[in-house]
Formats: sequence, structure tokens, C-alpha cells
Amino acid sequence: MTHRVRPKGSRRTIAGNRRTVAGHAAEAVVTLDDRPLGLALSRDGKRVLVTLPYEVWIVSAGTLEVERTIPLKSARPSVFEGDEGVLWVGGQHLNRSTLFGTAATKVGSKLGGFVDRVCLLRPRLLCGVGSHGEVLWDVGKEEVIHRRKASEHAVLGLVPTPDGRAVWTGGESHAWVIDPDHPSGYTMLKLRHTSPVPVPGEAIAALGATPAGGCVLAARDGAVAWTNRGLRLVGERHLEPRSRAVPLAIGGGDPWIYVLRPAGVLHRFLLAQPKPAPGTKEGEDDELPEAQQCRLRRRASGLVVAEDGQLVLAGPHADDQLGRLWREDPAALAWEPLPLGQRALVEDAEPEPEAAKAPSFVATRTKVSGEPVSSVKVDDVLAAKPALWVTRPLGTLLERPIQRASAAEVMPADAVLLPAMIRAREGTARPALLLWPGVSDPADEPPAPAWLTWGDRPRGWMPVTTPKIREQGWSRTDLFPWQVALPRPPALAGHRAEIAERWIDPALFEALRLECKRLLKVLW
Repeated sequence: MTHRVRPKGSRRTIAGNRRTVAGHAAEAVVTLDDRPLGLALSRDGKRVLVTLPYEVWIVSAGTLEVERTIPLKSARPSVFEGDEGVLWVGGQHLNRSTLFGTAATKVGSKLGGFVDRVCLLRPRLLCGVGSHGEVLWDVGKEEVIHRRKASEHAVLGLVPTPDGRAVWTGGESHAWVIDPDHPSGYTMLKLRHTSPVPVPGEAIAALGATPAGGCVLAARDGAVAWTNRGLRLVGERHLEPRSRAVPLAIGGGDPWIYVLRPAGVLHRFLLAQPKPAPGTKEGEDDELPEAQQCRLRRRASGLVVAEDGQLVLAGPHADDQLGRLWREDPAALAWEPLPLGQRALVEDAEPEPEAAKAPSFVATRTKVSGEPVSSVKVDDVLAAKPALWVTRPLGTLLERPIQRASAAEVMPADAVLLPAMIRAREGTARPALLLWPGVSDPADEPPAPAWLTWGDRPRGWMPVTTPKIREQGWSRTDLFPWQVALPRPPALAGHRAEIAERWIDPALFEALRLECKRLLKVLW
């Protein structure tokens, strides 16, 4: 059913499928069905391509009206627009679609692991970069021209250049330049002030482009540099230690480069002073500051600069299960001066004799044996007995073996299942399981928790992912935002992601448990 809203003070009606929440016309907020992974502007500047897990949304850049969606089979897709509205979608496989269609077709073979991110360098030449290496692929002949295999690694960014080259980064202190005319060797691209030894804070974590076609490099310590069209560095800025933060997204809009940071912080760096207005002498106009910062009203993880200079932003919502898309006027934001600093370089230390590596005495579980996760009884979850199960951290979720354990028996690297209850947005209370993985080293980032709930068609446990939600005949907005209730989890060994305190509510768990058993809407 289409829901129409006429914003206060506006004669324009905004239409959508319960996806647009509007106050004033300039403050429309679109609800996305999942957390946004990235934003891109179409070639004509009229549309924004929003990538979500298992889906691409095509949205009007001016009104944010959702024009169409393209379902996919990839959990982390990427999208690039080619000629005549053709969309090249990277991910687990290479897919082709269009701006005006709602279906994607798999193309190519044996490209998995090489097309996590894709772009067109020339009208018939596609460049793909993935966790297993890089590939140059002829679009017309559908054949590989160049392939380089590498050990598994991350891919954090890929941008094409106007002269037909590609720049990509894998989280090192330099980016790599691929030249199709000389594919046998790649060129390094890095900031001028880079330590001679690898430093985690100097890793290039995001790439972008300037309005003139240059490349923007953003490092984990907050440093930003940009090049001209020929990939020659022309500008570089470093932040004070208290202002440093990881870059999430980059947007270029004359005369600024916008860099999105965590917690809704937005930085912008001046590319060059604008030319004096006609009739004024040079120096009469106030000069713009080199760097500024502001805090947005909402958390954002994606950014693109529209042709009218407005910012289109996207960010997570509802415990990262949904997303939001909105526009901001840069002139209306409360900008403050951003203090700049210098990067302290780390010199190469004198080589030391290799010492014997100390053995680790952290207990690890070598084997978990038992029934699969799919065999967990709903009655055990409703009774919260046992308080947890131990399972493997890897493998197909429903097929992982489980065994009952007490809190004292849990080892640091164990993944555990906790009983939970959820109330979906449409109102049904359902039993659920929270997968809570851990790592033994506190310096390592713990994996994010994952959810399972009890499905109806087919009846059984299901991972709460978009493909499984579609199989049930539901939509993500039927489930989210949802209400979560957990008995208080015991203290466990290992470094684990923090569970939101509002989820821990034994009284609500008991109420949802009784409601689920009494109404009999969920059968097991």
C-alpha cells in the first residue's frame, strides 16, 4: 500500500511504501530496509545508487523517492554505472543490471574472489579487485585479459581515474595503481609523510575522487591527501591527535573534500581558494579555512555530493538492522575550525636477533561435538535452560554442532548461543537465539553477534538475513525495528562485542515467553 504524506509548509506530496518519513520537504528521511554499505551518484547526477546487503536501491537524488530496487544474492555488493545506464554489480560474483530494471544477471565465470569491487576503466574494460586478487575483464568478449592471484586480503576501496587506470587499497599504508597498458607491475601511491615501516594508523582506509578527477586518499589516523588527474599529489592534511578518526566515506564537491567519520562527525578540507567574484580584487573576499568540522544530527556511514552541492547521507538505524537516507545543506551545518597537525613518522628500527616465540597458554577448544544448531528445542529457549550452548565460530550457522556448557566451561575463543525473545515490528513475539562469538586476544576485533529466530514457512530456526526473510514471505520492515529481551548473560571468558544493556530485561523475556505460548501464533 502506498503511503502519501504532504509535508507541513509544502505543496508537494511525497509517495513511498512506508519508507519516507517527512517533516518539511527539505528534511525528508527515507527508511532503508537494511544498513547502507555505500552510496554512488549516477552519471547524469539524477539518481543515487544505494547498496545494501543483498540489494541495490535506485533513489531520486533530488526528492529521495525510491524508484526501484534490485534484489541480489551477495551479502556485500558494490555497484558501478557504465555506459547507457548499465550497472556492474560486484560481490561474490559479477552481475549486470540497468538503472531502469529490477533484475540482475550473472556474467562471467571463475571471477569469484576477484570482483568484490568493480569499475570500468574503458568502455569495454572492467577492473575487478577482490580478496583473492585483481582481474581485468573484457566486457564484450567476456574473457579475462589479466589476472593476479594473491593471498587472501581485505579490499577497502577502488576508484577509476580519467586516464583509464584504477586505484585500490587493501588497508596498507599505500594504495596500488593498476595500468591496463602495463598490468605486470603495479605502482604505489601514498602520502608524502609516510613512515618507512608499516604503521597501522597510516593505513589507507578509504578512497574517493575530487570534482576534477583526482584521487583522494584517507588514512586511519585522519590524514587526507589528494592528487591531480595524473595521480600527482597536490595536497595533504594531517589532524591533531585528539581529532583523529577512521574515515567511513569520502565525497568531493567543489571547493571541498568531505570526509565522514564515526559518531556522526563530518570533516571537510579545502581543495583550493575559490576564484574572486567578478568586479572584486584578489584578496578582498574572505579566504575560506583549510579545514572544518561539524556534527550531524544522525549517525552516518555513507556520503555522496549531489550536483546541486547538497549532501546525500545514509546511516544505520534500529540497532543496525535498518538504515536511513537523507539530505543536508552544507551551508546550514554548524561548521567549526578543525585543528591541523603533523604526522609523527616511525623510523625503521635496528634489526634485532630473532627471539624464540613464547608459547600461548590460552585454553582453546579443539572440537565441538553434538547435534546441529537447527536441533535446539524451542521449549529450552523459552525456559532459558540451559543458559547457553557452545558452538563453533565458523561454518554454516544451522549446521554447526552445539553442546551444553556452564559459564565456567566457556573458553575465550568459543562462540556461544544465548536464549532470547523478540517482538517483531508487526507485533508477533518469537523465540530467538543470539550467537555471541569471542576472541582470545583483546587486541583483535570481536566478530559481530548474529541472530536466529523461529520461522513459519518452513518451520524451524532461521538466520535473520535478507534471503531467509524473503523465503518466509516477510519483509525486513515486518521485523525491524524489533524489541529484544535477554536474560542477563553470565560473565564469559574472551573478548566479545558488547551486548546493549537495553536488551537485557528478564521481566520482558518472561512476558514475551508467556505471550508466545498463549497466543499460539508461532508453532513448533
